[in-house]
Amino acid sequence: MFVVEQGIFASTDRDRFDERPTTIHLVGVTQARVVGAVRLYPVDSAGNAWQGDRLAVEPEFRVYQLGSDLVRLAVSTAAAHGGQTMRAHIQLANVRFFERLGWTTDGPEAAYHGRPHQLMSIDLRRSG
Repeated sequence: MFVVEQGIFASTDRDRFDERPTTIHLVGVTQARVVGAVRLYPVDSAGNAWQGDRLAVEPEFRVYQLGSDLVRLAVSTAAAHGGQTMRAHIQLANVRFFERLGWTTDGPEAAYHGRPHQLMSIDLRRSG
């Protein structure tokens, strides 16, 4: 779903982070079907800074705010693991969505996987 719709990755979005034991994959499930997902992982050895990425929701389930729920769950999960901040590269069309969830821009727009993205972050200590 994500790979085809985004058109960013050739055949798979799996990378070295998927193999790390500290990477967490959260999924949204309905009637035994995965309809959304997000990935998060610590980016420093102390577990203070976290990265969120690969947020994906099947198109027909976007009206149910599953994306918001998955982002909130990722934020609370990282915070529960002792995280202090979380960052993500956000496609420009989705910046306002993340701002409504408490995220702030963190620098200028930049290319990420060959597409314009906005680096954004959230203070996990204040997100609850």
